[in-house]
Amino acid sequence: MSSSQVISLSIEQVEKIIQKHVLSSDLAVVKLAEAKNYGFSQTAGFKIYVIDLHGGDKGSTKTTTASCFLTISNPDSAEPSGTNSPNTLAVIHTLLALIRDKTSIPISDSILDTSHDIIPFDFLLSPPTPFSSSDIITLREAKAQGLLDAKHRALIDLQIGQLLAQLHTNVQNDWYGRPALKGKEPSEPSYSWQETFTLLFDTLLSRVKEKGYDLPQYNDIQTHMSRAIAFSVFDDVEVPSLVWFTGSDADIYLSLPTSPATKTPGIVAILPSMPYTLWGDPLLETFFLQLESCKAVLEGYTGSGGGPLVSFPRQKTKRVWYTLFLALTVLDGYLSSSDNAQRIPEDKKKWAEETIAECTEVLKTAPCY
Repeated sequence: MSSSQVISLSIEQVEKIIQKHVLSSDLAVVKLAEAKNYGFSQTAGFKIYVIDLHGGDKGSTKTTTASCFLTISNPDSAEPSGTNSPNTLAVIHTLLALIRDKTSIPISDSILDTSHDIIPFDFLLSPPTPFSSSDIITLREAKAQGLLDAKHRALIDLQIGQLLAQLHTNVQNDWYGRPALKGKEPSEPSYSWQETFTLLFDTLLSRVKEKGYDLPQYNDIQTHMSRAIAFSVFDDVEVPSLVWFTGSDADIYLSLPTSPATKTPGIVAILPSMPYTLWGDPLLETFFLQLESCKAVLEGYTGSGGGPLVSFPRQKTKRVWYTLFLALTVLDGYLSSSDNAQRIPEDKKKWAEETIAECTEVLKTAPCY
């Protein structure tokens, strides 16, 4: 398989995938569309499709309307294996199973297919759910279209906090870092979050530079990081929790608030967008990016067993570092996709550049105590 091979999908191919894996029904594909916005999780070498299905159950006159997600990966177009490489679909499949077993987060029992007998790519298929894509909307789109009043926004934020608390307290590990398949755990696992995070950060920073990008803040960032390490800013994490990291309101689907069937808007589906999920510090979650404006999320989080996130000034500084890490991740993703058919939008590059500059400026005087 050539590294230049573009991820594409036809309705005929999807119908064969459905026929192979959804054995209890006779469903036809009536709509196939790539997910509109991956938020911060967009990654070279990955695509997520939303599929609408319609048909009858075998042996019954009953008709069914359903939808599902199909995640496709072309490993040859992704980053080489390494410290900051995106998680493979096999790893993501394992993580989804862990989350499903240990939490009530609405994640279905996905099917991993690496046979390449229908399409020349690995894929992850979520089983059909009983609503069409026109009946759901991302949280980001619902906010942008003004479809949620203050009460419903607060209720959904509370729900997000509750789900994150389950994720962080129920899905934990012995060591920090990128997840691995069983039997392929690191030979020298890290038991220090500070060592793990600084290695991830330094590797990412160097990779952005190696790709020929002129990062004006490069030297300042290195200076600030040396100071943070000296004051052990990242050394207060006791247990490695599973952290979604790039998950945001673009990855969460709600029942459409304007639909007659929707009494109260709520979370009905979550995209399996976990390219950078890792074992680490819960504060790393992008949902905590703006601590001042996510009070309902924090209320739901602490009320459902999530530990305190910010008790000292240095933890606010740590959150700035995590925002900088996110911005570098987005920028690196943009650089990785520059020669790829799945080009990451320019507005994400702009956000990353502005955020890197802002964070670097804040870190000049940020407290380390």
